[in-house]
Amino acid sequence: MANFTNETEVREKFQLSDTTLVPSALVTSSIDDAHDEILRFLSDSVDTGSPEDALIMGECLLSGAHLLRSLASKDAFGQKQISIGGHKVDAGKRFDSFMDMASKSEKQAWYMLEPYLKEVPTRPFLDVSETKAVLGEDG
Repeated sequence: MANFTNETEVREKFQLSDTTLVPSALVTSSIDDAHDEILRFLSDSVDTGSPEDALIMGECLLSGAHLLRSLASKDAFGQKQISIGGHKVDAGKRFDSFMDMASKSEKQAWYMLEPYLKEVPTRPFLDVSETKAVLGEDG
């Protein structure tokens, strides 16, 4: 089944004109991932041959969320730790900004997609693990 959105729409929506920083393969991969995710929840009654504008925009927003998370990951791996006089120089807040934008885009995407879905996917807010002793603490 063909994707609902395309690279041009995603680039335009998220103002991503730099094809070196954001290569075409990364955009199309993000679109494919978003499309596959949507299909898992899409109602059987939806006409996918000529999708409505809200369905196209929902996929565009979800694609952007996937793309922004990829950019955040790349940024995190590419950051160099710099120390000057024993003080670490912070690389900035880009990672947090990318992740925040991705979260907001994903939330808006699922809101727009809701009328076309069998069920709305649940997203855990956080993962809880067992309590473990920290160095210097007793059990």
